Amino acid sequence: MNKQTGATMIEVLITILILAIGLLGLSATQMMSLKNGNNAHNRYMAALAAHEMAERLRANSDGLELASYDGQTADGTETSVDCSVKCSPTNLARLDLYEWGQVISTNLPGGVGLIERDGRQVTLSVTWDEQNTGQNRSSAESGTEKSTFKMVVEL
Repeated sequence: MNKQTGATMIEVLITILILAIGLLGLSATQMMSLKNGNNAHNRYMAALAAHEMAERLRANSDGLELASYDGQTADGTETSVDCSVKCSPTNLARLDLYEWGQVISTNLPGGVGLIERDGRQVTLSVTWDEQNTGQNRSSAESGTEKSTFKMVVEL
């Protein structure tokens, strides 16, 4: 009777190869899930920042009329204004822009906010660097791409 040797070893090697390919696919799926979760969090923070600024604009309607907000950007480099005693609408607008810039720069990578006004209609744009989920999406070399959240409000 001829004994066949080595068949079990080949079966084990094939099983390990199939398992390794499955684990690589699982890790790529996990990487995409983490990137998409992080991107969703960034979109939420951008929407929250835009809504917060819309409320600040509503609260300082005099500053809006004086065009203190029109065409302004906020990226965290603004200087603070002391409004502890009395604050003019223009200074309140500068304080609002400072605080909005702090929120954006703290919560969004490369975040910048922009306010554009057309009459009573105000467009709030928040732009940030988002992790690319396109080509090479499961690798570390996938890089970033700019994403923008725009909100148009009538004040």
